[in-house]
This record gives sequence, C-alpha cells and structure tokens, in this order.
Amino acid sequence: MFGRKQRQGIAVSVLTPVYNVERYLPECLDSLRAQTLRNIEFICINDGSTDGSLEILKRYAELDDRFVIIDKPNSGYGASMNRGLDAARGEYIGIVESDDVASPDMFKKLYRFASCHRCDLVKSNYCEYDGEHSSFVEAFVGFPYRRVFDPKQLLDVVKVLPIIWAAIYRRSMIVEAGIRFNETPGASFQDTSFVFRNWVASNRVALLKDAFLHYRVNRAESSVKSSAKVFEVCGEYEMSEAFLEQRPERVEAYGKLLNVMRLDTYRWNYNRISEDCRVAFCERWASEYEKQQKKGLMDPDYFSPSDWILVNDLMDDPSGFAAKHPEL
Repeated sequence: MFGRKQRQGIAVSVLTPVYNVERYLPECLDSLRAQTLRNIEFICINDGSTDGSLEILKRYAELDDRFVIIDKPNSGYGASMNRGLDAARGEYIGIVESDDVASPDMFKKLYRFASCHRCDLVKSNYCEYDGEHSSFVEAFVGFPYRRVFDPKQLLDVVKVLPIIWAAIYRRSMIVEAGIRFNETPGASFQDTSFVFRNWVASNRVALLKDAFLHYRVNRAESSVKSSAKVFEVCGEYEMSEAFLEQRPERVEAYGKLLNVMRLDTYRWNYNRISEDCRVAFCERWASEYEKQQKKGLMDPDYFSPSDWILVNDLMDDPSGFAAKHPEL
C-alpha cells in the first residue's frame, strides 16, 4: 500500500477496483480528484493489471495524497473489494468502478444527507454513459425520495437492480454485520449478495432522486458478457441465504422476497449462458427452489401468476423446462 498520509476524520472512503483499464482510468480518477467533499480518501486496488493501469495510479497518488494505492496479484473483484474494505477508514464507504465517472458533488451530497439523518445506507439514481453522452436512469421511480425508512417496511425497494456504486454504506454497519464480498474469480455477480445483505442489515435508508454516477455502457470486453460463468450467480444467493439464516428475525421479512429476486436474476443468467449449459443450470435452479419450498419460503403471493406457473414447471421437470424454453 502506498500514497496514504496520516489524516483524521475521513467522511467517505471510495473504493475503486482496477484491472487493465488504462483506456478509461484517467477519466475516472479525474472525477475523483474533482470531488467537493472534504476529508475523503480514494482507495484504488490494482488487481495485477498487465497494462499501464498501475503506473497511472502511481501518477495520481503523487499528485494527490488522498489516493491510496493497493497493489496485489490478480485474484478477482471480490478479493480486491475486501482488501479495500479492510483498508478503509471513512465513516461511510462509496464505490466507483474504474471505467465509470462520478459527478463532482456526488459524495458531498450523499454524505451530507446520510450524516444529517443518521442513515445506514443512502442510494441514488444514475446515468448511463457511452463515453460522450449521459442519459438519466430513474432506477427508483415510484419510491419516496429524501425520506428515511426501514427497508423491511418497503420491501419492493430491495428488488431494484443491485446498483452497488450509486450509494454510500455506513462502514460500522458493514463491519458489525460481517459483510464481505464473495471472492469468486473474475468480476461477475459479486455485487448481488453485497447489495442484498446491506439492505437486510440496514434500519435507516434513504433514496435521492439525483444521478451522480455515470455508468459506462457498451464496453465490449465487459466480463458480464461471458457465458463461461454459469453457476457463479448461485454462490451469491447461497451467501444471501446464509446471511439470513444467521438473522432468523429477518427471515420472515426477506426470505420469501429473496426467492422472487432469484427468479429475476436466474432468468437473466439463463438467457446469457450457452444452450449446452442450460439443462445443468435448470437442475441446479430447481434443486434450490425445492430446498426453499421445504423451508416454507416459496409463497405464490410473492410471485406474479405467470411467474408462479414458470417456477412450478421448472421444479416439475428441469430438463423438459430447458427444452421448452429457448429463452425466458
């Protein structure tokens, strides 16, 4: 680790995992340097990049002592993020991916609201960014803005796409709840269980309508386009289940909801994997739902009628389901 100075009272630690992104990295780091929040640190974790990413990071650390650089052998997104969590000293944790861009007032506005209202978690909308133009995405349309609530009382908010980076998380909550990233290889899906577990652990959350984070789209090399990672997403749901099992008082609120979310996520995964993997994936999917049914956590009232029919078709005949549904 290098670049850290002895500074006190850090409000937000921003984690940025880096792997072979020299093309986009300067724009991301420039957006961090431009942050208007005082007492902020930027923890950049280089995951064994083989391009010029590390040299770029070093250059920024020399220019700005708020940058902390962790250089480690390649071990994947989850392991990188856990190193960042261990190094963070801020009251809150933020995340900016190394190919994305943050608006200058992003962390000032998120922190100001979180601090004033003693929030565990504050989330916002975001923009899709193609390198030239940004378009607003209202992920939380229909939900109350600038109002503190307990997610147990507004469960549908938990089903919103796991946009891990348009948010700040109270670090003490993460530490006390033992929330870590799944250290599976590569950089796919690890946000799924992290976001869910933070919703579950939170008691005071709020949403801001603003869009501060510009999420880069149309990266041809993006790992989520790979069909090789068939079962990684299943590990994310295993982590979420284990987290709930350790908190039986929260199973009633979140256990049935998790199985609806599993349907949406697995349906997406089913459509992206190669056809020769679909039977095996459906068999795994069906077995997970059968286990959940035995626990009493498969409730038709939580599913739409058409989705409940789909779930029962899957459990009745996983192989036939794959043959019957070329896509979902």
